[in-house]
Amino acid sequence: MDKRRLLWTLIVVNIFLTFATVGAQGMLSWTLPPALADYAHSRFSGDWDLGRMFRLMLLATTALFAFASWITLASFWRHARALYVCSWVLGMLVILCAGPSVRTSLSAMFRELNALVSGAIFGVIYFSDLARRFERPATERFPVGATAPPSR
Repeated sequence: MDKRRLLWTLIVVNIFLTFATVGAQGMLSWTLPPALADYAHSRFSGDWDLGRMFRLMLLATTALFAFASWITLASFWRHARALYVCSWVLGMLVILCAGPSVRTSLSAMFRELNALVSGAIFGVIYFSDLARRFERPATERFPVGATAPPSR
């Protein structure tokens, strides 16, 4: 299989699973037991203090980094790999700052599949022959003062 097509497919699946995780959590939260549903609802209601605003800004930044990394990975931009790693680090920071959370089983499954697909993306962009597409091309070095390559 063509590695470029594989990467593109993995990116599309990664995007789908990201939205599916959020969508399953939102659409199926009614399946949670009452105590857990009340807890999940209480996390998104109430006063907007400084901590909640920080978490929202961190989430928005993470989403922007994720979209930017997907676009740049698909176009083989040189800094795309670092951007993708940054989006994952920011995503882990969002999880860390969120505190205890409650998930539906389908949302948890989509999240795990998303992590698996992301691991495959990391493998393709760092450890396959496609990794060279993200690196800076080697430049020729000329002797000091030379304007053209030396003749052979």
